[in-house]
This record gives sequence, C-alpha cells and structure tokens, in this order.
Amino acid sequence: MSYRKIYYTSPEACTGCRVCEQVCSLHHEKSEINPKRSRIRIIDMQERGVMIPMVCRLCSPAPCVSECPVDALCQDEKTGLIIVDEEKCIGCDSCTEACDFGAIKVHPVRKKAIVCDHCEGNPECVKRCMPEALVFMKPEEYTVFRGRTTLKKDTSAIWPEHVKNANKKE
Repeated sequence: MSYRKIYYTSPEACTGCRVCEQVCSLHHEKSEINPKRSRIRIIDMQERGVMIPMVCRLCSPAPCVSECPVDALCQDEKTGLIIVDEEKCIGCDSCTEACDFGAIKVHPVRKKAIVCDHCEGNPECVKRCMPEALVFMKPEEYTVFRGRTTLKKDTSAIWPEHVKNANKKE
C-alpha cells in the first residue's frame, strides 16, 4: 500500500532555520516550543554543507515496532503511521535503537516514545516550511516530483547511510 509521507525536496533547500521543529513541538506540546519534544529534527551535516530534515520514514516492516518488548507500538494499516500506546510504553529506548533514521525517540519529560503522526494528515512542518524544503505526498508522486526537480548536488544514497555516518569524517 502507498502512504503519504513527508519528504525533503533537496539537500540544498533546507536552510536549517528549524521552524519545522518549533511548530511541531508547539503543535504537540500546546504550550511550549522545545525542539527536544519535536517529532522532526534537523541533522546538520556540516562536512557536506547540508541540513537534512529527519522524520519517520514509515518503514515496512517497521523495526521500531518489532523491537518493542511490551508491544506498545503498532503500524496503522491505512496510513503507515507508527502508533504509540502510552499506557504500555515503558520508555526503554528499544524502539529508538532499532530505528536506523533516529526518527523515533523518548519524550524527555513523559518518558514515552514519540514519533511523527503527520498532524492528523496536515503536517505543520510542511505547511510552515518557508523555503519549501518539505513536501507531503505518496512515494509515486514524489518520484515524479524528483524527476522534475533539477538538483545541484548528487543526493544518491542519502538515506540511511549519510544519516548513520553524519558524525563521521570522510
């Protein structure tokens, strides 16, 4: 099944302003802007001169779900989103360790897993991204979009190798 996902348009598009992190945390926390509570984060790859927005990739099968020792995570069949049952979640970090992208994490206060929920189908990060570095579409739409986009830099193999090696020197 094909799900709508959040993609970044190109490595050059993200300016690193982190507005996406701010609006995400405000949307979910309601009264506080705190990037540590955001479901999206910006990875600063200084050695490559790019910033990369990181959000749940909706893996199938999702390793975060299979690694949860208390079955607190499941993947919605219609949307592909990872659903966290906060009553079951023990904040053990098994899901965070299983995610190759670092897209799921434990809330710093509530100590429960948090992951992008696409803001009920209308992602705030995409709406508020001023350089339009984020898009929300199905994979086949994204393929067409990327085919029409001229890139200045080679972006092959950005996921997950570049994320895993973001802190390593070349």
